[in-house]
Amino acid sequence: MAKSGKGYFREGGLSWVQAPEPEPDAVQLLAENFQIPEVVAKILVNRGLVDLQEVDVFLNPDLSHLSDPYIFRDMSKAVDRIVEALKNQEKIMIYGDYDVDGITATSLVFLVLNKLGAEVSYYLPNRLTEGYGFSREGIEEAKSRGVRLLISVDCGITAREEVDYAKQLGIDCIITDHHEPADTLPEALAILNPKAEGSVSAEGSSNVPVGELAGVGIAFKLSQALHQRLGQDGSELEEHLDLVALGTVADIVPLRGENRVVTKFGMNQLARTSKPGLKALIFISGLLGRPIGTGQIVFMLAPRINAVGRLGNAEKAIRLLTTKNEEQASAIARVLNQENRRRKSIDAQTLEEALEQIEESVDLECDKAIVLAASGWHQGVIGIVASRIVERYHRPTVLIAVEGKEGKGSARSIPGFHLYDALKECEGDLIRYGGHKYAAGLSIAADKINDFRERLKRVSEKALSSKDLLPKLQIDVEADLFQIDEKVVDSLERFAPFGPQNMRPVFLSRGLEVVGQPYIVGNNHLKFKVRKDGEIFDCIGFGLGDYLRWMNMSAKGGSAWGRAPAYIDMAYVVERNYWNDTLRLQLRTKDIKIL
Repeated sequence: MAKSGKGYFREGGLSWVQAPEPEPDAVQLLAENFQIPEVVAKILVNRGLVDLQEVDVFLNPDLSHLSDPYIFRDMSKAVDRIVEALKNQEKIMIYGDYDVDGITATSLVFLVLNKLGAEVSYYLPNRLTEGYGFSREGIEEAKSRGVRLLISVDCGITAREEVDYAKQLGIDCIITDHHEPADTLPEALAILNPKAEGSVSAEGSSNVPVGELAGVGIAFKLSQALHQRLGQDGSELEEHLDLVALGTVADIVPLRGENRVVTKFGMNQLARTSKPGLKALIFISGLLGRPIGTGQIVFMLAPRINAVGRLGNAEKAIRLLTTKNEEQASAIARVLNQENRRRKSIDAQTLEEALEQIEESVDLECDKAIVLAASGWHQGVIGIVASRIVERYHRPTVLIAVEGKEGKGSARSIPGFHLYDALKECEGDLIRYGGHKYAAGLSIAADKINDFRERLKRVSEKALSSKDLLPKLQIDVEADLFQIDEKVVDSLERFAPFGPQNMRPVFLSRGLEVVGQPYIVGNNHLKFKVRKDGEIFDCIGFGLGDYLRWMNMSAKGGSAWGRAPAYIDMAYVVERNYWNDTLRLQLRTKDIKIL
């Protein structure tokens, strides 16, 4: 049956996909025009960046590069209706989502409308009782508040019945969302979703990849358009780019085009944020005075914001991001931190039970998709656990928390398998579903889970080859150690912020001598040194401690520590390491092939 993650190590555990050697003239042109090392110019060419203007925009991003928000066809309708509501002092409600993207989008629109004098409130569904997206309960709450205009953020694109119900109650709906639409769109007053056919003008869609915006990114476009319509200084919105960066990075959308621009400037804003809640969150996460990059957002800030939504009601997180009271901010940040600790404990237990199920019932030699279900699993953590199983086994994975006769599922995928499209092929077994290429949610009758499992396995069998199930490591460039210096690192830092479709460049160097004796530090991290042509570099491979045995087995008698040195080919990224007040270059190892 299944092989557990513990037994899944193999030498050269990743499939290396090496970029071809680029055209020398193109490399030389970029190196000379932008005063960058040739090895960096090679990376740009290999990533399809050869046009001088395009490269200039990439290396020197600016807020002026953002698209006109009115490329959304319904933007004028949306803005006109909001302006009407402002003039008539109508009550407005923002209908959000309980993940970081939805929470930051809700906070952003609330702060913008509040400052414009709107009578505005917000509503987030309870993950455990209502589930994702619009609900009749939420619409009825809007009616009870006297709301005449409802603005969705990060949800609503599939809520046809709920939008119809809102119209019956005299509530206009503006939908801003980035999830995949169904075949028929809701009959809303305005829809801002670049994935909805006809939502973006042809000119805009061809020039700017707004289709990749997160929910908070689309909320920001709405805010931009509203400010333009009211003659407000658009620079006022820059103070909220911290929220845009937070939601964009946390939602794991491609960091290119507009996403990259708002993230870069948003992280700068995050470092100097005036929001008491973000200051408190940064402090309690141990990031005060430290550089904050995409990694710190994904692994430290976002989980704390997510925790309250995963375990119940996310409104505490909205209050954190919108409060002007420092004492209240500190108190809420402490609650989020405690909830995150509780969430981690639940995660660990769920992962352990999921791995046991895989060991007992999944045949990894045959099954190209994994579907697991259990009573007692917490709906709020199954998405995280599904992601960890995908990381471990590199297969599309669905985890279903069963309660009574119904199950709520979270699904995560791999490159080459469009999750939303796959679920569409299985919709006969599902009550409802939604999401996008790599992540989705679903509801299913408990007695349909086995049928769904078999159907998804058949869909994955058709869509995926055995090669697709091998995790791939993209190699940007092959280089010798003597080419790696401070100027290279300075140039690479201009590629930031790093994330999906703009990952930190990966180098390959061959025939490296392992110097001295490698050893394990921390939680199975491999520390060692490599040498070639007189150049020596420190290396660390996070989670690669299993390679120590292979290195020792490949070395044979005679060195200073009793053996001849091992030789390796190594894939790595280059970074600066601060340690004991000393700054030096370090190679962070991604994978090794023992020679």
